[in-house]
Amino acid sequence: MKGKTTLITLLTMLLIVLTACEPKPQPIQFGSDQGDYCRMMITEPQFASQILNNQGRAFKFDSIECMAAYALTADDPENIHSHWVPNFENPDEWLQAENAYYLHSETLRSPMGLYLSAYSHRESAEEYQQEYRGEIVNWNEVKEIVRKEWLAGNGNNQHMQDQH
Repeated sequence: MKGKTTLITLLTMLLIVLTACEPKPQPIQFGSDQGDYCRMMITEPQFASQILNNQGRAFKFDSIECMAAYALTADDPENIHSHWVPNFENPDEWLQAENAYYLHSETLRSPMGLYLSAYSHRESAEEYQQEYRGEIVNWNEVKEIVRKEWLAGNGNNQHMQDQH
């Protein structure tokens, strides 16, 4: 019985240590931090996003589309720990990009012009969709939009690709 208790205690301690070491989104200094992809000043909390690498370093972006472009062109994609986006309705709440719902609407402009905003629940995205129209997409579709619009060399935001 004592051995089982010791094992449970050790496993519990290990779990606490592992979760305590998980990288978390870092604060963004709006008006002074620059995006790691486009080098634009980050000014709008509803669109700012970040990637955390396996060492816990935060790479910050002024828009979801810049973060997606950075992720798609990363030299070492295996070193990306997580992608984080702000909940458009509550920008202080960080969402893992893979779990968020996105509105792609040409009437709700994001800083870099690909019209992407993120939401914690599909219902929230649908409410904004009623006002701004557009389509609700997932993280993989966001990356495909960025790949097609920016990285495929269609001329649309080609300067962003050239800067990276």
